[in-house]
Amino acid sequence: MNIMVMGGSGLFGRKTVMYLLKDPDVARVVSLDMAPPPEWFLKTIAKYKNRFNFVRGDVSQIEDILGPMKQYAVNRLINWAFIMVAADVRIDPRLVTRVNVLGMSNAFEAAKLMGANRVVYASSETVYGPQAQYGMREVTEDDQTNPLHSYAVCKKYAEIMANDYSQQFGMKFTGLRPTIGYGHGGRSPAQYWSDLPSNCALGRPFAMEGDGKGLSSLVAADDVAEFTRVLIKAPSSPHPVYNVGGPATSLRDMAKVVKKYIPDAKITFGKRPMMDPEGKFGLPWLVSGKRAKKDFKFSCLPLEKAVLIHINDARLEAGLKPIKG
Repeated sequence: MNIMVMGGSGLFGRKTVMYLLKDPDVARVVSLDMAPPPEWFLKTIAKYKNRFNFVRGDVSQIEDILGPMKQYAVNRLINWAFIMVAADVRIDPRLVTRVNVLGMSNAFEAAKLMGANRVVYASSETVYGPQAQYGMREVTEDDQTNPLHSYAVCKKYAEIMANDYSQQFGMKFTGLRPTIGYGHGGRSPAQYWSDLPSNCALGRPFAMEGDGKGLSSLVAADDVAEFTRVLIKAPSSPHPVYNVGGPATSLRDMAKVVKKYIPDAKITFGKRPMMDPEGKFGLPWLVSGKRAKKDFKFSCLPLEKAVLIHINDARLEAGLKPIKG
């Protein structure tokens, strides 16, 4: 199978590219992005370079997608191209719409036109709204959604659009609802989850004003990549969407894991409360992964394993030796 990964240079995209290239059933991986993959990442896939192609393309222009799909006979499509937006974050609304709405529409239409009937795409846990709506229990995919900002609405619309294409054209779509993602080089409104392990891996201090006690469901980029690999190889999925995320975790929990591998890591937290105990704001920190486990036997990596991969990715970029677990 020949697979295109839109947004292939981003955190989730490049890890997905790597996991696909390691799979002998995948003949070719085409990464479509405006920016090329970072050099340190290219080192990790050097042995697979004959099966990898990077194409510079704008997801808001359907021709940029159709051209390489035809050139490389792409028959399966993954879309990890998105612009993350959170409350009070100022980003050009038209740019967000071009990428998050038109880009997703172009992905689905290009897949239809080129006969790539298997599509995996990015939704998000943001479609749920805050934890308080569900009480202090795990949120499941069957719960009523409540998107409250533009990014969340875009992701919910993607799910609606996927259902339309599925019903009208017989295509097979699966949406992933990742929780808060992290990994080396991660960029997001919650970037501190990525910065903490990366800074410490390079001997740099990590400090923040927050108290580090707020809880979130986390998902490592490697978890997203592995589940995406499993899904795109399947002819279809029993359900249209899947949560992907781990148990409630705090930055202090992550700090303890980092110190397990780097005992002299300098990590400092402040006094500003980061937890909304009633869950009236932000995102759910209790998110069920039972559907993915039941349907595909998939579970997220333990925090200890995911953080070690994260640390060693940072050290690889810096030319340092990996730390052994």
